[in-house]
Amino acid sequence: MEKAMKLQTKITLLVITVVFISIFIIVSFVVPWMTGNIESKARTNIMNVAEMEAHSTEIVKALESRDTSGEIQSYVNMQLKELEQVEYIIVADNEEIRYAHPNPEMIGEKFEGGDEYRVVENGGTYISEAAGTLGKSLRAFTPIYDSENGKRIGFVCVGTLTQSIETSKKTAVLYIALIALGGLMAGVIGAFLLACNIKNTLLGLEPDEISKLYNEKIGMLDAIHEGLVAVDDEARITLINDSALNILRFENNINKEEIIGQNAEVVIPNTRLINVLETGKSEFEEEQRINNTIIVTNRVPIISRGRIVGAIASFRDKTEVTRMAEELTGAQKMAWSLRAQNHEFMNKLHTIAGLIQLEEYEEALQFISHVAKVRNNINNILTENIKDASLSALLLSKYNKAEEFRVKLKIDENSTLTKLPQHMTSEEIVSVVGNLIENSIDAVENDGNGYIFIKIVENNDFLNIKVKNNGGKIPEEYKEKIYEQGFSTKEGQRGQGMYIIKKIIDEFNGTIYFEENDGVLWNITIPMIGSEKVDSSNHC
Repeated sequence: MEKAMKLQTKITLLVITVVFISIFIIVSFVVPWMTGNIESKARTNIMNVAEMEAHSTEIVKALESRDTSGEIQSYVNMQLKELEQVEYIIVADNEEIRYAHPNPEMIGEKFEGGDEYRVVENGGTYISEAAGTLGKSLRAFTPIYDSENGKRIGFVCVGTLTQSIETSKKTAVLYIALIALGGLMAGVIGAFLLACNIKNTLLGLEPDEISKLYNEKIGMLDAIHEGLVAVDDEARITLINDSALNILRFENNINKEEIIGQNAEVVIPNTRLINVLETGKSEFEEEQRINNTIIVTNRVPIISRGRIVGAIASFRDKTEVTRMAEELTGAQKMAWSLRAQNHEFMNKLHTIAGLIQLEEYEEALQFISHVAKVRNNINNILTENIKDASLSALLLSKYNKAEEFRVKLKIDENSTLTKLPQHMTSEEIVSVVGNLIENSIDAVENDGNGYIFIKIVENNDFLNIKVKNNGGKIPEEYKEKIYEQGFSTKEGQRGQGMYIIKKIIDEFNGTIYFEENDGVLWNITIPMIGSEKVDSSNHC
């Protein structure tokens, strides 16, 4: 089997490649710019010198007097010593006779090159490239005017050899190449140091070793909402989460750092993770007592390349599991509501008894009549319009609970429900409506001004549910989270209600949304006929 390339080598090669490409791109742009800048600078330089010489008082006066004593040549030679990137300065009159030239033997001879006609004919100022007596060069031409009447009396030609410009360009390219090479060497050294640093940060682990740890973490993430304990192949604890600490109720406020690395049998005396390491067999939904806590646990081996490299256990407090089951089925809420109904009737009986003792018989009759009328109205709606017995019982119990909390709960008299949507059970509709009403009771004030309105209407196509309360609006920061499992604005709650509602509605391809206007109005629509409900549960 071919040996895999080491992580350190991969990182080094990658960084070197990136540095090399970066330098190549930079050099590709810098070299043309630099060479072009050199030529542009040479053009600007010779033109500036030509302008300066053309306006020199010494040259103008000497040319006006047609001085042949060599004064112009002497002045030009002195100027050349102080100038850079200028090879020669030639001064000629309108007849193109030279008064200054690098070669003294050419003084008095006629100008050569063929590119001087523009300055001779119309006094133009320009730069050209031509071959003269000194070779091919870049030349700037500028006319010379006398100082009195501005008449053109000659011209100045300032030039630099093309070969000199090319030499400057090659020098600049070489300089850039050396800088690029230095940058590449620095990149190579930096890549090596970076690879060494990353290698040390990863504790010297290679990709296959990191893959082993990754597989272990993936197994833990599968049960992240539960208590987790993982061990390696020597039964040493490698991971334990906060939920595990809370469920197992360790004494002396022990923390995770103190547990990691210890033998699992020392920390959890009756753990069965050792059995899983030995047998390689998974164990599911088993009850176990640890630190006076009964848990329901799943244990699975962690296998890499056919070898057991560890084991992981996920578990939950059985008491919590039971409480959750009761919350999901609505049994606990139903029992609470029945107690509320009993309290409410006891309050009414006490009121009637008090009126009789005060001999307010008429008031007692009116109170009894009013209570009976209200009760009959509610009973008529629930018995004649709502045909699902569980939902009727729920609505009646919530009505009694609302009265005890001094909240007005009104069920729309036009509510009708003769049958549930296809495949929906009574427990599911009770869970949806019950959680919505429970949330509404929590949302409104219990000072006699709280109000909840419920309307349930079923037709051939849809079951529509509306629940409105006059409580406060939902804060903006909560609106995106209200359907998340575990999210709740109420202290001590687990935030299961809206999550359960949304989960059931999604299973039946229904919709839920809320409107805010003098409170909150929840709108739910569920198709009456559809395919088998979608199973949105997660299987572990």
